[in-house]
Amino acid sequence: MIEAVAKIGEYVQGTASVDDLTSTFIENPNINGKYKFVLIVVLSEKNGEYVFDRVDFEEFNNYQKYLYKKGAPNGTDVTPTSKLAGNLEKTYRNRFLKWFQNYDNYDLSQEDKETLRRMYLAIDSKADQILADLETKFSLKRPNDNAIITLGIESNGELHFPGSLSVFNEILLRKGKDKYFIKKSQGESRGRDAVCSVCKQKKDEVYGFAIPWAFHTFDKPGFIAGGFEASDSWKNTPVCFNCATNLEVGKKYIEEKLDFSFYGFRYLLVPKLTLDGDLDEILNILGAKDQKKKLKLTREIKSRITDDEDEIFDLVEERKDFFSNSLVFYKKEQSSYRILLLVEGILPSRLRTLFKTKEKVDERFKIYNDTILSEAQREKIHLEFNFGVLRRFFPKESQNRTFDKIFLEIVDKIFIGVKIDYNLLVDFIMRRVRDAFIKSYPTNIDILNGFLLLHYINELDLFRRAEVEMKTMNGQGSGVLHMAELEGLPLEQRVERFFEANMAFFNSDAKKATFLEGVLAQKLLNIQWMDKNATPFRSKLHGLKMNEALIKRLLPEIQNKLDEYGKNHYYQDLERIIASHFVLSGVDWKEADDELSFYFALGMNLHKLFKNARYDAEVVEGDA
Repeated sequence: MIEAVAKIGEYVQGTASVDDLTSTFIENPNINGKYKFVLIVVLSEKNGEYVFDRVDFEEFNNYQKYLYKKGAPNGTDVTPTSKLAGNLEKTYRNRFLKWFQNYDNYDLSQEDKETLRRMYLAIDSKADQILADLETKFSLKRPNDNAIITLGIESNGELHFPGSLSVFNEILLRKGKDKYFIKKSQGESRGRDAVCSVCKQKKDEVYGFAIPWAFHTFDKPGFIAGGFEASDSWKNTPVCFNCATNLEVGKKYIEEKLDFSFYGFRYLLVPKLTLDGDLDEILNILGAKDQKKKLKLTREIKSRITDDEDEIFDLVEERKDFFSNSLVFYKKEQSSYRILLLVEGILPSRLRTLFKTKEKVDERFKIYNDTILSEAQREKIHLEFNFGVLRRFFPKESQNRTFDKIFLEIVDKIFIGVKIDYNLLVDFIMRRVRDAFIKSYPTNIDILNGFLLLHYINELDLFRRAEVEMKTMNGQGSGVLHMAELEGLPLEQRVERFFEANMAFFNSDAKKATFLEGVLAQKLLNIQWMDKNATPFRSKLHGLKMNEALIKRLLPEIQNKLDEYGKNHYYQDLERIIASHFVLSGVDWKEADDELSFYFALGMNLHKLFKNARYDAEVVEGDA
């Protein structure tokens, strides 16, 4: 992926001006909105000679013209532009004036050094007067505002700032490379006569800190190729100056143009050519805001698989596999990026698979959206797959715990096609369902989203077969149910049609029996609610913590309760089907308790698909 960033930087530099390149290294001193005013030490220039003229005062605007870049804490900044947050005289003497005193130390031509020397003489000869004028102007600012100090050169009646003067741009570019091999906490890491890890060419100098973003940590044991000395860290990823600049420019382009949101995270999308392709075409497609706006007008919102209004994946999936994509999930900490996850090598064809699978599964869930959810619920939620479905069960925070890491790990596996732990998903689905059940909240939205998630992962063939004996639905009966179709069938055929449509999940008699018992249990709860305005039988369900023994014990208890209400004869067909699956299931079921709990809760919430025409129409259809 590093090579891809460098290629993007090389492309941008090939289409950019020197000003554009310089802007890569510029920082905005007013990024926090507190430095709203600028003090300008104006020198008048004529025939290469400089004299102090005045101190000007203006409101902050267009940060690039001031050419600010922070320097060492106890030294000068990179250019003669500095922040004035504390003592004005101290900042003026230790940063602004001292910057010009060091003119002979800059890596410049003799001509440029002579220019700086003349500027310094003009300033130094009037140092006290300049300070007095600065203090007068500084008093004009508002009490809670800060200011910056910078240089202005007036020539032929026109005022020039450092950003438009070549000598300062040259210094900025040359000093910009310092960060590629110098870190305050780790010292210097620079190699000589070594091969650059990016361009693969031997260079006079290579640097150890030029890789963008924190993919590795040089101060941890095991990361240093030359031992535990940070000075040898360049041996891990040696980068020459040209490639370091390409990486810097590429990084900035990606952060500005290809930054997207993802359920509480941000990620950067980094395209990389894999075959003959046009990088210009790719970047124009991915970075064009107008293209995204046009896409939003021509596609329904439900086609998204993320929560980003500027979702990029549906643009990428339309392309051929002449490029791949890396996703850099990060967390911004002050001015640096902490990398949370790197997903590499995502081809457009893989994204097409994710979208086509989404469409297929969404179509199957129309019946549940239209039949199981209440009208009020349908106004707020639509049963369709996106990564928000996964996030529901692995939230940012729940009961003082965060599940960010597990969430991102599963996202990674979905994108690159690595097997996922089925039991882990069922466990977390049931945690949320049980929590809702215990609090007497409806569980239908959670259980259906859980079923949707399992369908999606299974259709992608990402479950480990050693853990769960499932098959994808491809070519195995019809996965799409329609309520009109079910309503015309006798109960037994209706049940079989449902199992056929979901055959990947109902591949054992134990699962079928547990599911149908959940249907019957909810029928009883509905009857109790109509009769008592309460559901006392809920306490018999053990908070939806099911196991084989409890499930087998519940059937006669449900039948007895139905007899007490004089309603059991309405459900004898359903009870007979359940009993037959119990017989066929035998003993010592292989299903885990969480899995049995899931199927029982699913049955409770899909009871509306199995109405008894003689009685259920008279019963209020409650939710589990």
